[in-house]
Parts: sequence; structure tokens; C-alpha cells
Amino acid sequence: MRYSKLPLDELISFFLKQKREGEFWDFKQEWHEKTEDLLKDIICFANTVHDEDCFIIFGIADDLSITGMAGERKKQADIIDTISNLSFAGDNLPSISLESLIFQDVELDVLRVYNTNKTPVYLKKQYGKMRPGCIYARIGDKNTPDNGNAEIGVIENLWRKRFGLTKAPLDYIFDELVNKLNWVKSDNGYYNIYLPEYTLECSEEDYEAGRRTDEFYSYVQTNESTSYYMMDIKARGTTLESFQIVILDGGRLSIPVPEWRYVNFDKYHRDVIKYKCVVKGSHIEQLMQFMYDPENPDERLAFTRNEEVILFFESEIERNNFENYIKSNKLNLKKRINSSNAFDYIKTECEAKTNAYKKSIRTAIVLKDMLEEFRGINKISFDKC
Repeated sequence: MRYSKLPLDELISFFLKQKREGEFWDFKQEWHEKTEDLLKDIICFANTVHDEDCFIIFGIADDLSITGMAGERKKQADIIDTISNLSFAGDNLPSISLESLIFQDVELDVLRVYNTNKTPVYLKKQYGKMRPGCIYARIGDKNTPDNGNAEIGVIENLWRKRFGLTKAPLDYIFDELVNKLNWVKSDNGYYNIYLPEYTLECSEEDYEAGRRTDEFYSYVQTNESTSYYMMDIKARGTTLESFQIVILDGGRLSIPVPEWRYVNFDKYHRDVIKYKCVVKGSHIEQLMQFMYDPENPDERLAFTRNEEVILFFESEIERNNFENYIKSNKLNLKKRINSSNAFDYIKTECEAKTNAYKKSIRTAIVLKDMLEEFRGINKISFDKC
């Protein structure tokens, strides 16, 4: 689970439940009086071996009571300006963002220090009590002392992180998919430019006789022609994970097949609806973003049509909460599906299949509308907190 993918209110709740500070979060009742102390905290959080963003949450006391802030608060622009004026080795600057939110009727500031692989981050010139060439890091809930240096084992691991040696191969591959330029197209897929033994390999999928080769979402495209192949994620020839890839709109768009989800309205699983979805941060979503080129107008059009009937969730928590919302609004859901005539024009090779596809499309469209309503309700509830 990537904690940094959670909404901030859920993230803060999770941190508070731990009843302590940790390797990627810290609580402060007030902002630092000295900017140099704030910058040291930022540098320490940039120098972590894990691959999570880190958070400094202002407005929470040492005893974890939610107090808010009485003193002067910092602005994101001022913090970024201070960072950019410091002299960092290799010009590897920490990256941050600052957000405010109302949490349990109290306004908090949340400073996010983004994860970086360009570790260790250290200064070339003295700043405050931080010495040039010294590496300040976050270990557990402690920072390196002002007059010290991180232990040699920590420094070694920070260099290992830079070269991708602290991650399992599958984690490394999926983290690298964000950097499309680091992947070179080959005869049967892609290989990583820095670690060529990490590959994405494509192979034709064998179909049993009579296997259906399209899906309901094929019929929202201009061309319903659909085919498939398999993509294997490999490290040194070993297959780590495999994905079915669907080719839509007569070849204009190739993406991983979205996940089926089932919502049961009774314990016997006789009253059920199903839909296709993608969860942000999942391997399917990461691979989808790698394969999809929004700069290609044909791909963009096909992808936009696909979005009409595929649900995209911000997190697994949102998906689970939405499914509970659906269950509590069963009658409204079914009424809206039954009254819909969306895509009434589609035709397949048989009437039963046509009716099934129409129902799946209409279910997806209604669910997408209800997802927006669900998000609106949650936003109103959150704003009132």
C-alpha cells in the first residue's frame, strides 16, 4: 500500500492511529521558528531509503492533540524559494508542496516532501548548523543530529536507492514506468535503458474455440473490432507478473484489461451487478499510463470513449466506500439503469449478447454518475468537518 496515494484526511487519521511519529511523518504544533530548522527536516525526509512521500503535519501537538496553529505560518512559495537558493550537490533539490485542510474542525498545514531516487541529498555549502558534505537522514522517528552525519550503513543504502538496488525487481520496474524515456521499444516489447534485463514482453494470446473476443466496452468505440495479447513483466528472463492487453477501436488503443468488480446485494450472491474499474496506483493503472499516449489524437479519442464506461478510483478505500454507497442506494441504482436508453443502437451477432452489453454499458454509465455524486457528498461532508 502506498500511503501517499491516500487523501490527506485519511492519511492524517492513519498517522494518528499509530500514536507516534514515524519514518515518513512528523507532527508539529507550530511552524519552525528558524527556517534553517525547517530546511533540515525537509532534507532529512528527502534522505529516506523507502519510496514513500513524507509529511510534516502542523497543528498537532506532541501528545497528538489537534490544536491548530497560533503562530506565523509559512507559504509554499517562500519555502521553495529558500530551497532553490541553497547549494545542493548535483543540483538535486528536495521537492515539496504545501496544503491546508480542515481536520476535525481545526485547520492544519501539511508539508509534503516528495520521494526522490536521487539520494543522498546534501549541501555543498554551510547553511545554519548543517555542514557541507554531511548527509542528514530520517531513521525511524529521528533525524541526524546537527553536528553529526548519517551512519555509514544509511549512506550506503541511500546510494543503493539512487541506483535502484534497494527495490525488488517488480517494484523497480513499475516505478520506472513513469519515466517513459527510460524504456526502449524492442521487437517484442520494451526494455529498460539502464537495466536491460528488465523487460516488458508481448506475446499473442491463444484462444479456445468459441471464445468471445470483444467486451461490452468495445461497443462504445467507433470500431468495435477487438483483439488481445499478453504482456509479461520480466526480470532476467523470469516472469514476475502478466497482464492481458486489449486492443480497442480497430487498433487505435492498447491498454491493460480493466478489473471486474462485483457488488452483491444479498448473501447468496443472486442479486449482483458487475462493472469494470481501474484503481489509481495499481499495477494495471501504472501500465495503462505507460502504454497510453495522450498526445496521439486517435488514442486520446479512443481512451476518452473508454472512460465513459470504466470507473476510475483514487484508491481502494474510495472503491470500497463507493460500493457500500451503491448497496445503500440499490433501488435508485436499479431504477436509473432500467430507465436508461444509452447506446440503444448497438448490435452484436445475437440478441442475448446485445441486451447483455447494453445492460453493462448502462450500468457503467449510471455508476459513473453515482460516483460523481458520491464524491460530491463526501466533499460537502468534509468541508463541514
